[in-house]
Amino acid sequence: MAAPLPTFVAQHRADWDALEALLARQRDGSLTLPELRKLDSLYRRAASDLAHAQTFYPGTDAHRFLNQLCARAYGAIYQPPRERWAQVRAFFRRDFPRTLRRELRYVGASGALFILGLLLGALVVLWEPRGAELLVPSGVRQYVAQGRMWTDDILSVAPPDTVSSGIATNNLTVTILTFALGLFYGLGTMFVLVNNGVQIGAITALCAREGMAGRLLDFIAAHGPVELSIIVIAGGAGLMVGQALVDPGELPRGQALALRGREAVKLVLGCAPFLACIGVVEGYVSPGDLFPTWAKTALGLGLGGLFWAYLLRAGRADAEATEAPAVNAS
Repeated sequence: MAAPLPTFVAQHRADWDALEALLARQRDGSLTLPELRKLDSLYRRAASDLAHAQTFYPGTDAHRFLNQLCARAYGAIYQPPRERWAQVRAFFRRDFPRTLRRELRYVGASGALFILGLLLGALVVLWEPRGAELLVPSGVRQYVAQGRMWTDDILSVAPPDTVSSGIATNNLTVTILTFALGLFYGLGTMFVLVNNGVQIGAITALCAREGMAGRLLDFIAAHGPVELSIIVIAGGAGLMVGQALVDPGELPRGQALALRGREAVKLVLGCAPFLACIGVVEGYVSPGDLFPTWAKTALGLGLGGLFWAYLLRAGRADAEATEAPAVNAS
């Protein structure tokens, strides 16, 4: 014989409330693996309770509540797989540029560190020419001493597709390293940014001192604006990770790192396809004399302008459309 309805509800209400709480967290995407297993277990219990209610308490509030609760749980557990390409499109259309705009202060700090390195490297070599022996790689110094660019022989050593693939791999390695070293409380990222800036600044000053600034510009003009922008963005991601470790706020350090790390990873992943594309430019367009300097410069400025226009504008229309009803309602 079935127990009275109040007794039945009192016996099982705790499980139903727990299932409701897990469903709310599941919508936020914050469930852990043990909680997912618990969600499945509670759903099976609720389904059994629903069958019991349909038999002994049909048409009651408890029956209707369990029917709705099990429907929500079923939809959460057995939801159809999401369209991968739609997620990718949404990420690059909205999530990546919006994340960058939210974290623009870190990207700005990264850019400032890089520029500081550029100025230091250039000033050292311009002030004391022997500084190049410390800051410029020996292979580069040997080419400059001969009045040649170290990039002149790139296409004679390997075909453009091989060069492009190697450059893209190297750029991705530098980007990931710049980001990952943020785990050393941001100090590793800061060192990479300043060190890269110092080396590039020193090389630029050495070329200028030897009358080769034009040839250096000829090589870096096409790919430099986008490539350096991506390094700075990766540096911003690394600084985000470092800041979460140094100042986690009211959250435990591990939780703060997880939250900020997810946002930082979005910046690095978002840059990956642009790195591949700019690697093609660096492999096919930048070396050699096939394209004149003015064409390379126009291409580099154009790609850099489009890249930052995308980052600063993409997704804004969707955000404004979402906010408009709330503004009108008020």
